[in-house]
Amino acid sequence: MATIKKVKWKDGTVSYKINFVHPISKKWTSKSVRCSYKDALKIKADIEKDIAFGKIGKKNPNFRTTLYSQLKSRYIKDSRRNKTSKTTEREEIVLENFTRFLKTDIELNKITIGQIERYKDIRLETGKKPATVSIELRVLKTMFNRAIDWGLISTNPVKGVKLPKHENISVRFLTKNEVEKLVSTIEADGNIQFLRIVKAYLHTGARRNELLPPLFTWDNVNFVEKKVMINGQKGQSKRFLPMNQTLFDLFTEIKEEDAETPFNFKPDFITKKMAKYYKSAKIKGANTHSLRKTFGSLLIQNKTADIYTVSKLLGHASIKTTEKYYVDLIDDNYKIALDGLDNII
Repeated sequence: MATIKKVKWKDGTVSYKINFVHPISKKWTSKSVRCSYKDALKIKADIEKDIAFGKIGKKNPNFRTTLYSQLKSRYIKDSRRNKTSKTTEREEIVLENFTRFLKTDIELNKITIGQIERYKDIRLETGKKPATVSIELRVLKTMFNRAIDWGLISTNPVKGVKLPKHENISVRFLTKNEVEKLVSTIEADGNIQFLRIVKAYLHTGARRNELLPPLFTWDNVNFVEKKVMINGQKGQSKRFLPMNQTLFDLFTEIKEEDAETPFNFKPDFITKKMAKYYKSAKIKGANTHSLRKTFGSLLIQNKTADIYTVSKLLGHASIKTTEKYYVDLIDDNYKIALDGLDNII
């Protein structure tokens, strides 16, 4: 049985995602279509009919003679019908890169996981960022999954290829002036509840989900010892942070209002709301995670804590992670420290 999900795009257009269990892989598969809801229902009915009659996933007797170039051409045509022009353009670039890697046209069934691994290695060796290579592999995987749907191949050569590890360290922190602008913008909007959680992020350095239920409840707040317990996400251990006066007063106010939890927001709501307030405050290039990075940057810039203490407060598994995120600020502090010797020696 197939299902339909409505998808709203940033440009205001609407598409529909039809989800169904593939008869061969037994995994959920989706097909995106840009059309009216009525037409989407017809496509859904056709898919269910094709599954019932064994047309989807049925191996094409001539699939061994299908060339990569033929699949690429068919896939791009399909993308142009169902995806945005920007997405299709990106996919075309990726597929052209893979074409150059192959050097000669090749039968689909002869493309192996070893070749995909080699393609990944070459892209990384030529200086492409891990995040970029990961996107390219996802595009290839999607295309080969469509080839399975069309009965052109029986297995996906990208399946089992591990995406290169990468960390997003491009998140920027806010300046003190930007923090003031952000707070003023939220205050002007009269959203006291949201202002509280923004201040909590700035005073704890917590990740977005670490201050939201179920990770964070009143059990995490110790008013007697003036400490909060942060349950690390991604399998990381919990950490205990002392509450400064701002944080203590903030949680006290919320507690006096008999709130069931300190903060009752959904993660996506936080992200969208932060984007709105950043835009209103004319702060560019920042996101929700910027609040966490701002916590660390202000501690380092104001020499309130050393790098080891900042690492512990942020819950980093290694001090090397902290150094990587704040390398520029640390270098500045080193220079200031050495310049200080001019007045001593």
